Amino acid sequence: MNGLRDSWRRHKRIIKKNHFDGYHNIEDMLKQRPAEISEVQFLQLIEYWRNSDVQAMCKLNSENRKKQKWRHRMGPINFARRASKENNEEPSKSEMFIATRTKQEKQVHADAQIAIVIHIATNIFSGT
Repeated sequence: MNGLRDSWRRHKRIIKKNHFDGYHNIEDMLKQRPAEISEVQFLQLIEYWRNSDVQAMCKLNSENRKKQKWRHRMGPINFARRASKENNEEPSKSEMFIATRTKQEKQVHADAQIAIVIHIATNIFSGT
């Protein structure tokens, strides 16, 4: 199901990029309208994308994504399922941080590696 969701999001992003962004008036957007979307539906999309509340929300979301230092990479697996996979033992905070920031290829982003080392060192010296 996630593959379908991701494909739909990608499709919407491509439509917006190719048929909305870069055009300043509705007439030009309609001329470049994708054939698979009816004119009425595309006008509704344009109206939605031009809404000031939607634009403010998109801008805020974009800014928040840029602030993220270490992206969560665990996907749809919640912490309880992760714990049950690991011999039904409750993982430590350090283990969970590493597990949620590790890519499927088992690579950890360099900044995340530094944060992990600092976190583990802090826990060792504080006795937690």
